Amino acid sequence: MSTAVIGDNAVTAWKAGCHAILADPDAKVRNLITEIEKPTFANPGWFRTYDPIFVGADDRLSVVAKVLFPETPRPDGQTREHYYTHWAAVLRRGRKTGRLHSSWGSTYFERLLSLNGSDNQIERAIRVLRTWQRKETAIVMHLSSPCVDKLKPIGSPCLQFAEILWSADNTIDLVALYRNHDFLKKALGNFIGLGRLLAFISSEANKTPGKVICHSVRAYCDSTAKLRRLVAK
Repeated sequence: MSTAVIGDNAVTAWKAGCHAILADPDAKVRNLITEIEKPTFANPGWFRTYDPIFVGADDRLSVVAKVLFPETPRPDGQTREHYYTHWAAVLRRGRKTGRLHSSWGSTYFERLLSLNGSDNQIERAIRVLRTWQRKETAIVMHLSSPCVDKLKPIGSPCLQFAEILWSADNTIDLVALYRNHDFLKKALGNFIGLGRLLAFISSEANKTPGKVICHSVRAYCDSTAKLRRLVAK
């Protein structure tokens, strides 16, 4: 059984999911499907309003978003390779200095660039979208690997894969699957980061960005009081 929610942007979609979770006696929804109609839209004011740290949680909205994809677009004249290298170095420095914490040794952005020695998965998607003649295809980017990730009952990495769906009208949607999804601390930042990833690939591949569809296998929060306060802002 699944529950589906929809929103015009990342915040309205996140709030719809939060209401579904808060309506459950255990604050948990299995197979929550969230559809974001305009995922590439972002309001800078969200980071001042919906930051989990403001209700006593220990995650920053801006950090959750940028470990999936950087907040700064690629400057004109900068190659994609330089862009990737720069932001990977920023994230590594953040972990080294303690400003970023990862219990699994990397970030989603770094795994997109290379997972267990793989090719750059963002570049691979862009290359396919720019060169293949076939449309209506799916391009998968893996965020987890049995070679590097141990089985855990819960915990990171929660994002297992992202999939680009290329339609005949040259629109691309992004589908993401999270095995465990914290809607107090992580989900909104994840939605913003996924929107940035979709915007980047669309721009670089000369395609039209479509929707983000997120499948949260286990959507939950560990403090309904804090989540209610955050959603009410």
